[in-house]
Amino acid sequence: MRNVSASVLVCLVLAGALNALGCSCSGARPASRHDSGPGNDGALIFDDGAVVRPDANFRFDDTGPPMDTGCSSMTPVMNEIIGDPPDMLIVLDISGSMCDPISPFGGMTKMAIMKNALTNLVTTFDSRIHFGLMKFPGDRNCGTGVVANPIMPHNGAAISATLAAIPGSLFGCAAAAGGNTPTFLAMSAAQDYYATIPVNPVGRFALLATDGLPNCGAVQPDMSTAPTVDETVAAIQSLHAAGVPTYVLGFGSGFAGDPATLMRMAVAGGTGMPYNAGSAAELDAALSTIAAGIVPPTCTIMLDGGTRNPALFQVSFDGGPLIPRDTGHGSGWDYDAATNTITFYGADCSTVESGGVVSISVDYGCPGPLI
Repeated sequence: MRNVSASVLVCLVLAGALNALGCSCSGARPASRHDSGPGNDGALIFDDGAVVRPDANFRFDDTGPPMDTGCSSMTPVMNEIIGDPPDMLIVLDISGSMCDPISPFGGMTKMAIMKNALTNLVTTFDSRIHFGLMKFPGDRNCGTGVVANPIMPHNGAAISATLAAIPGSLFGCAAAAGGNTPTFLAMSAAQDYYATIPVNPVGRFALLATDGLPNCGAVQPDMSTAPTVDETVAAIQSLHAAGVPTYVLGFGSGFAGDPATLMRMAVAGGTGMPYNAGSAAELDAALSTIAAGIVPPTCTIMLDGGTRNPALFQVSFDGGPLIPRDTGHGSGWDYDAATNTITFYGADCSTVESGGVVSISVDYGCPGPLI
């Protein structure tokens, strides 16, 4: 016997045992074979001349269906939460005090930590908020804020590149930054900028991220500049009156001696309470809370591509457990083929509306749980 396929040989060796159990060996399919015709005791003659004479009870099934190997292929489905995102202009303090380490014992500078946190923010919420970035001061002294990245959809990558270019090391930051904090000028410039772009009916916001009290008032005898708290509060209040509430985020210990100023600015901005972060973890948490508070409430996501069989969807929030499909719409999710959308119901809808869901995973190809 020459060049008989290994699967055929295995079948022949096991044929006796299979016959004893009333089974047949099937699914072994050589590339080509033909029957030798009547009178050959059922022998099979392959194209290479090999002859196989199986046991009388052995059946070579060349046409049966392949074995069901189960569900093993899943394809991620891109999706986007329906609803036009609001606008948010990040007004970032890049003054010299941001170059100080967050801890008196050293470590990363406040600037480096802030850069990382804002990069995470604009990346995570890139599809749910239209971000823009203003840096202040616009020079090494008391220059007004400068819009480095105008507000645009899907602006996360561009803003991340701008943030990456800001020196974050102790010496690099100190060499590039000035020492003043003209917050009132920056907030006035934010209002001027918003006046140049169309009004977003979903919402317009500013995020003031700063590490200390505003100054750049009159020059003092020691050559410093006077605080400009009143001017800053007035500028934030004016921006709010123009339809742009301001979230105020104090980072580090710069407001420890004067928490009332941080509160005055937040109240003027119409957001009620300020956020004060003393560490990288607290900063990330504050930014996530602020962003989650302005995203539009919606329980429907649009799927990319064509319509699909909803029985083969697997859906989850942020990599968590699978969410069941509920065609009764009491909870879970259901699929609308006409609009190619998935809508969440009950407690799962509330979870999405709360803004606590960063990403919704939809995979296609295997059945998911069903209520």
